[in-house]
Amino acid sequence: MNFRSMFLHFFLFLTLPIVINAQKDDLAKQFDFVDSLYDSGRYYDAMIEAERLLFFDSLKLYHYNANFIKGQCYRETGQFKNARYCFELAAVNTPSRDEKFLAEQEILRVLILERRYSSFDKRIEILERVFPEKSVIFDYWRGWRYAFSGEWEDAREKFSISDTSSELIKLCSMAEEKELSMTKGLVLSALIPGAGQAYAGEYLNSVITLGWVAFGAWLVYDAIRADRFFDALIEANYVLFRFYKGNLSNTIDYINRRNLEIKNETLRFLQINYKGLKP
Repeated sequence: MNFRSMFLHFFLFLTLPIVINAQKDDLAKQFDFVDSLYDSGRYYDAMIEAERLLFFDSLKLYHYNANFIKGQCYRETGQFKNARYCFELAAVNTPSRDEKFLAEQEILRVLILERRYSSFDKRIEILERVFPEKSVIFDYWRGWRYAFSGEWEDAREKFSISDTSSELIKLCSMAEEKELSMTKGLVLSALIPGAGQAYAGEYLNSVITLGWVAFGAWLVYDAIRADRFFDALIEANYVLFRFYKGNLSNTIDYINRRNLEIKNETLRFLQINYKGLKP
């Protein structure tokens, strides 16, 4: 190795820390800029600048933070699949156990928003084995998962473990009280055609259904009384039984629709008024 080569290596050795420190300072400024864009609600700009930060961060000093903020931006803009991907990248780009848990928690929140309940259940079971000390937090997110699926009793049970304010527990109890019973609706419809629809709040349809079933029963009775048995069979099949079965089917649809409205009203109320952590 000649003298010029030795001098070049020595010069690089001396200047390398300066270059690295300068890069760190620039990256820190860039991250602060990304963070300020996110805080101000400029999510698309924050995503672009976070991508720029990732490109120049050759030492991977900010890969966790940049991917985490990108995931938050994607979630805020409704791009849930991209959000999950960014949070997963954040989780694998940090040695910190606490940071990994925060990224995984964000993935659980996104899965709730996506209504991917099966994926949520499988993932949280694995996470409970990895983070056994976070069981109360996992119960909290299970409560939200059940609330989003309209399973108010299970949601109340999980919130009773994790919700110290009891606000979520009360809301679950209120929603459960408002919810209509499918069994009760079907029994009413079976005994009195249209009664189940009235139970679901569809009063006009219940009267129409009762009228058609009564009309079909009268047609069958009239045909049997006149010994027109074939006519009685046709009228029973195409009028009486048709509207009777339709009565049961409509009851199921109306009760499901009403319960969905109750669930959405409750979740909308939580979204606007609940100040705690939520999906």
